[in-house]
Amino acid sequence: MKYIFFDIDNTLVSHRGTPHIPPDTLRAISLLRQSGHVPAIATGRASFLTITTARAFGIDYLVCAGGSEIFVEGRKIHTAYFPDEHIGAFREVSSKFPEITAAVDDEYLYADAAFDPFRNYFNSQAGYDCFRPMSQLKRAIMCYIMRPHKMLTPEHGIFSSPPQGVRLELMRGFTEARHEASTKWNGIEIMMNCLGADIGDVVTFGDGPNDAEMLRRADMGVAVGICSDEARNAADYVCGDIDDGGILEACKHLGLV
Repeated sequence: MKYIFFDIDNTLVSHRGTPHIPPDTLRAISLLRQSGHVPAIATGRASFLTITTARAFGIDYLVCAGGSEIFVEGRKIHTAYFPDEHIGAFREVSSKFPEITAAVDDEYLYADAAFDPFRNYFNSQAGYDCFRPMSQLKRAIMCYIMRPHKMLTPEHGIFSSPPQGVRLELMRGFTEARHEASTKWNGIEIMMNCLGADIGDVVTFGDGPNDAEMLRRADMGVAVGICSDEARNAADYVCGDIDDGGILEACKHLGLV
């Protein structure tokens, strides 16, 4: 039995056109379960933006928010908040750059910019109006600035020079800050320890820079589709695009189904 962790965006969910779940991906998850494996999710999304996709696949083993939230069969077993002592530093950056900063806790997305292209999608994923003004932020799980790290300068504060206790994740179009101990792989290790399962039984699928560690450290890591260089270089195997049946093809190739 393998525990198979999937990233969501561009791994389980395609964003080619309107966001959708390819039928072959649904079939792959079903076949994995029939073969005795445990499908799981390891995503950078906060839990309230994960639940709709998880329900669509019937998955209830979740590593969310880049390892900051972990759920086993609907029960939260771990939360790592952005360090409270650095919330003030984030607010300072946010006050200077309100149009490109945001934060999430375990229920809402906080932003003062409209984020109109994303509002309907995020609300559909949460199942409710999940946007709140930054003034209501009390505690965060992750903080964001919508700029790649190479474009940031000292005026961007914690996002250009993180203080002790803060980890930066350098994504394709934005920079993410969270608790220094939180990574997807760390979250997977916590979950496997909770389950009393062997970490050597983990297989991972992902496409982004924040998937590279879990692709490299898993017994088998699969980079998906048009993936980042970081993911490709860390993976043991690269499969095709999910709209072309890449997930199902990889599961067959690896003998999982």
